[in-house]
Amino acid sequence: MIARTSLGLVLVASAAALGAELAPAAAPELTRTLYLQHCAACHGARRYGGTAPPLGPDALARKSDETLLATIRDGLPNTQMPAFGASVTPEQARALVRLLREPLPEMRWTLHDIAASRVAERGEPHPLPAGVRRENLTLVVERGRSSVSVLDGDTLRELDRFPARNLHGGIKFDRHWSSAFAVTRDGTALAYDLVRGVLRATAVVGVNTRNVAISPDGDFVAVANQLPAGLVLLDGELRPLAAFAFEGQPSGVYALPGGDRFALAMRDVPVLHLVRIPSLDLETVSLPEPFEDFIFVPGTQRIVASSRAGERLLLYDFGKREVLASLETQGLPHLFSACFFRRGGVLHAAFNHIGVPRLSIVDVEAFEIRQEIALRGSGYFARTHPATPYIWVDTNTETVQLVDKRSLALAEHSLTPAPGKKAMHVEFTAEGDKAFVSVWHPEGAVVVYDSSSLEELARLPYAMPVGKYNAASKTRLLE
Repeated sequence: MIARTSLGLVLVASAAALGAELAPAAAPELTRTLYLQHCAACHGARRYGGTAPPLGPDALARKSDETLLATIRDGLPNTQMPAFGASVTPEQARALVRLLREPLPEMRWTLHDIAASRVAERGEPHPLPAGVRRENLTLVVERGRSSVSVLDGDTLRELDRFPARNLHGGIKFDRHWSSAFAVTRDGTALAYDLVRGVLRATAVVGVNTRNVAISPDGDFVAVANQLPAGLVLLDGELRPLAAFAFEGQPSGVYALPGGDRFALAMRDVPVLHLVRIPSLDLETVSLPEPFEDFIFVPGTQRIVASSRAGERLLLYDFGKREVLASLETQGLPHLFSACFFRRGGVLHAAFNHIGVPRLSIVDVEAFEIRQEIALRGSGYFARTHPATPYIWVDTNTETVQLVDKRSLALAEHSLTPAPGKKAMHVEFTAEGDKAFVSVWHPEGAVVVYDSSSLEELARLPYAMPVGKYNAASKTRLLE
């Protein structure tokens, strides 16, 4: 099967080729052993990625040898990449960089292969009990058990659990809260029926995957892949519709407000690829620089965007196709890492930054910084809800810090759910009365707080709970 794009690129594949053993790269055996010892657990034995991104010349093209050496030595802020300076010598690090520059074997995967991999109705149904509100279903990704737990956000009772290894890019819900969609790092898309309580379908859509986006009704699904690099479109039952191959590395795909287009952002190319639904027509829009990370401004056709290596935030208008304003500051640390709130009737945003322990409060309408707040560490997300008086900021430490939305100052109290264990990824229930905080540890937990009084309400044991996703909160633009 061949899928052509307006750029004239072609994505072809053989299912048998994907599963075949690949010839080893031409690198000294000692270097390969070093890679297997230190890197393969996260990046895959064949450098295709796993819990971490793939490591090949395309994915690393914009990084210099010096940058890669520093990453091996010092690790990366706002990621799970540790520092290896104490266990890898400078000579070994240089050998590893040479290995990473070697080409990966040609990667192919077609629409035919996707269709052949699709499996419908996996597991026994667990229909929702009477009285359970779908908008308050909260899905907990438990990396330590390679599964997803379906919680009733009202009673905190587990309703179902389904297998899912190394989910990435978050879980997406349709606007009726009847379906949830996710993808794994190694390319499996999942469609879960929230009403019937069963995995409705799975399909292998690539080899290394960034994230998934869905149309408002869940009838179209878009998947951004790093290997093979491009975009795959499926229907709501995960049957393949189209595939687009692109030069460069995709950063993520998003459903634009209005529900008629998907936007694919690129890490290293200053363009956005837009796919209109249901026609699946492709349009490519030029940008002043790559929009590696961005977040939608609620109620508008605007986004705030940045490159992780950049030094400014850009306010971009999709309707006008132009940059309206910019702010000099560090880049966003993660896809959709910021949050929005209203203060005195004016829309504000809270941004934390990659590698910098600071929260910036921005007046979105004037696009000016109103406050800079020093944090304990450089974290991943800032999160809030209209029902809580606080912005909840994880700091890549054991502590979640709180910022008062009225005074724009650090609150008197912070939260340390488990001393010595990292606290991360805050989520709220539909009404925002409860806040969930992950304790990132093999003997971890999801700790539930009253979002106003900060009283601990419950502590649910989980092994490495990487994220929680509430159906209403994830379909509400103004969080």
